Amino acid sequence: MIKDPLNLKINKNELLIDISLDELLNSLSLEEKVGQMLMFAFHGVEFNEQLKTQIDEFHLGGVIHFARNIVNPDQVLKLNKDILEYSKYPMFIGVDQEGGIVQRITKGTTPFPGAMALAAANQDIRLLHRYVGEDLRQMNFNMVFAPVADVNNNPFNPVINSRSYSDDPMIVSNYVCEAFLGFQDALMLPTVKHFPGHGDTSVDSHVSMPSVNKSKSEIESMELVPFKEAIKAGIDGVMVAHIVYPAYDDLYPSTLSKTIVTDILRQKLGFKGLVVTDSLTMGAINNNYTKKEIVTLAANAGIDIMIFCGRADINEQREIYQGFIESVKEGNISLEIIDKAVRRILEYKKKYCVQEKNEKYIYPNKEKLVLGNKLSLASITKVDLYGKDNNQKNNTIINKEDKILVIFPKIKLFSLVDNNVNDYTTLGSCLKKQGVDVEEVIISSEEYSLSKIKEMTDKFDKIFMATYNVCKDDYQTKVFNCLPKDKVTVVAMRSPYDNYYLEELGSYICIYEASDLALNNLSLCLVGKEKFMGKLPVKLKDFK
Repeated sequence: MIKDPLNLKINKNELLIDISLDELLNSLSLEEKVGQMLMFAFHGVEFNEQLKTQIDEFHLGGVIHFARNIVNPDQVLKLNKDILEYSKYPMFIGVDQEGGIVQRITKGTTPFPGAMALAAANQDIRLLHRYVGEDLRQMNFNMVFAPVADVNNNPFNPVINSRSYSDDPMIVSNYVCEAFLGFQDALMLPTVKHFPGHGDTSVDSHVSMPSVNKSKSEIESMELVPFKEAIKAGIDGVMVAHIVYPAYDDLYPSTLSKTIVTDILRQKLGFKGLVVTDSLTMGAINNNYTKKEIVTLAANAGIDIMIFCGRADINEQREIYQGFIESVKEGNISLEIIDKAVRRILEYKKKYCVQEKNEKYIYPNKEKLVLGNKLSLASITKVDLYGKDNNQKNNTIINKEDKILVIFPKIKLFSLVDNNVNDYTTLGSCLKKQGVDVEEVIISSEEYSLSKIKEMTDKFDKIFMATYNVCKDDYQTKVFNCLPKDKVTVVAMRSPYDNYYLEELGSYICIYEASDLALNNLSLCLVGKEKFMGKLPVKLKDFK
């Protein structure tokens, strides 16, 4: 057990329970207040020197985990427990756990389909999010960067796509509220994201600066709707995006804009909770501002917690921390702004960080496993592109005597936020488990032979081509074009808009994520053991 470095010999929870916010705030030095407003990433899977430095030298208020920090639930529970025991004050420990393609913990937890899959399942999701929140809480997390409140009204969005529930703002609103309330039921602090909305962008803010060129009335009737509804329903956290909204502020991106954070989010929409940033090391910000400019503009905009991920270099983190303190001492950030932010942070730590540190992880019970799998199964969507509703029929696509060819893409990261899927399940392997006579060809942009694929097709009765974020004239379109269309069923494994680039497409299935969970449930539907029940939550091209 790691000892308290300052030998305070007090229960840290008492700092939040027995002392008033004003007393606690007034007891903090400037250096400690600045630390409370920062959240850093780190390296390693055990408590280490970097974490000690972040806590001792930077007085850090929170840390964020990535897949590189996580081996399994037991390991991360111990790591988080050590962090909490070492820190002088209770800390926020956060993680991206949206479900589907964006979840840092994928083994030993409640099965967790992503947003669009859950919307396709067309069922209540509050209980599922409570279960996922309970899993995270058991691992000593207390903050989750989810759910996604973006309306995916741009089919060509490179970063949100199936991370969104729908292209309809009211559908998004309904699911966002169920999701965050489930997390809050489990005493996990959720942050709806990415305010004011990342759904109608054609640039990934991990790489460069997106802009949404709409009028105020258009933004208020689309992008802002889910955030308004979440605020009305009692959301405690909002994450702000790195996007320029010229209708509101043509100079600064949302994260650094006082107009957007204070005037709109705080004053116009009435949000009283914690405002956190998306990672400030992302290209949209890091390529355009110095570290000192970033913290100065973010603080003055009204941000409470600034998150820095990226390389997680300790020297860069020191530069950020020291630049923040210098900016306050130079009068570029007022103490009043610092105190308002830190007071809010302490207020929500009173609610979410008063916890007993768990010693042992209890793996999900049957009830949790069944619910997650049930929702995944209900999401598998057979799309009729030509006007006939066959979704609810028991379509046995593969018969026992059929010889099946599966064409499956080598999956690469589509966005920097996606899970790294070097080791993934294929549709062919799932069908083999169901006793199907199947041959599978793995293709990539570097490895595909149209002539070889053409030669193979004659000996198969049916062909299932799995796709992953098809782009105009990419290798997947070329492979599709060489196939006999009367034999082909396309399975879109992330974007439901893959059909836009596939001419003469007949049979089309959407599963919204290339996860073991979705592919295994798809295979059950394909052999007729389960029905296709999913309902497409976005509008596609009219093919009638």
